[in-house]
Amino acid sequence: MRKLPTLSCRAVILGLGLLTAGPLFAALDEPSHAQLRMLDSRPDAAGELIYQGATYAQDRPGQPPLFRYERRVQEGAEGLLATHLTREPDGRLIIVESAQVAADYALHVFTVINQQNDFSGSVHVSADGRHLRYRLYEQGQWSSAEEEVSSPVLSGPSLHGFIYQHWAVLVAGQRLPVRFIVLREKQTYGFTVRYDGSVDGQAHFSLSPSSFWVGLVVAPLRLTFSAADKTLLRYEGRVPPQQTVVGKHEVLDARVEYSSVAASYR
Repeated sequence: MRKLPTLSCRAVILGLGLLTAGPLFAALDEPSHAQLRMLDSRPDAAGELIYQGATYAQDRPGQPPLFRYERRVQEGAEGLLATHLTREPDGRLIIVESAQVAADYALHVFTVINQQNDFSGSVHVSADGRHLRYRLYEQGQWSSAEEEVSSPVLSGPSLHGFIYQHWAVLVAGQRLPVRFIVLREKQTYGFTVRYDGSVDGQAHFSLSPSSFWVGLVVAPLRLTFSAADKTLLRYEGRVPPQQTVVGKHEVLDARVEYSSVAASYR
């Protein structure tokens, strides 16, 4: 098994999507492109609609949403397949993120199709949650890596489920270490999940970077729920889509406002 190299601070920052994305030289692999086209026209193929989210730039208050996304879920013998579909304001689908999770939201497989930055790939998590196998397609080439972890592994589509699953222990004051997948870098980064209290009927949670260096450039990710019924209300922090600034893609710190569609979260 190949060990992942120790990365420089710049590489860590790039891995978390903190630097401007440079130009790429190849498009998505054909199966990913075909799946993106199919889901663009038939989003119901990804399952039941659970909620919708409007993504606003934090530094541009009062402006219309830059992106919209929806969560769709399919149930199967192995648990849930949760898919997040991110669209441009004109409705064009640009990012698909899917997570195969168990009933307790433990992550088994995470896949990404990102047309905005032209990469796709997957990560498979071993049954004990300790070993990760990555596959990435970028610039016309496939690459792979493996990683050993000692904390639960999270992805975008499994993040909120992790909070739900651990709600009681978090509210009781326990802080939980997790590893968040950055598929484009074929590795995870450490965060600590904690409960920040309830105000005006809203329960607040945050994920803070474990690394001092990452913490210098990544603000904690913040999640807000209704304290009464645990309805997801808001997310604040880094998001997968990037904003276009002077013709270039730049990372986006956003506020996502959610509208529930299904009777309960899945």
